[in-house]
Amino acid sequence: MTAQTHTAARAQKLLRRKGALTPLILVMGFIGASLRYLLECALPANGGFPAATLVINIFGCFVLELVNQYVGRRMHLPGALVKSLGVGLVGAFTTISAFSTECLAFLRAGEVGLWAAYIAATLATTFLASLAGHAACRGLDARRLARIERRREAIHRAHAARRARAMREADRAKSQARSAFAQEWGRRCEDNPTAEDSSPEDEGGKR
Repeated sequence: MTAQTHTAARAQKLLRRKGALTPLILVMGFIGASLRYLLECALPANGGFPAATLVINIFGCFVLELVNQYVGRRMHLPGALVKSLGVGLVGAFTTISAFSTECLAFLRAGEVGLWAAYIAATLATTFLASLAGHAACRGLDARRLARIERRREAIHRAHAARRARAMREADRAKSQARSAFAQEWGRRCEDNPTAEDSSPEDEGGKR
């Protein structure tokens, strides 16, 4: 066992322990919250439309669908790691509380049009993001199945090629054996002219 394989096996064992979920959620939550803070700094609202919160929730819905439908079901990762990705990383990254607070701020400011547009945009785009995540999962499944099928076909072709090569070698060996027998019989006939009256089959029967 190599050092890399030993490390991977040890990591798998640690992640399957009962107490592994809590530290994983803490780490993933820190990463998710940090990413959200950086995105909010990059897209400040400044009293206008809260684009950062909308982008965060859209991306979070897309990623959560990938985590639940593909990572958790197809990649055979430890359950604690998959749950920490959903609860910790995506949960800390997305924010329904900021969405609600921003909607309330629009109403207090009398911005009914922005309030309605923000709610409609959030509901529509997050739902579409979830659909896109589901479609991406189906695409990944299709690619995975196609890759498995190509691997099976390659194995089948390799086996067929080996069988064909073995048959050709067997036929070649039989042909060489017949040729050697015919040459040996010809030499015997030259050394013993009386042997020409009998056929190779008769000679084999006498043996």
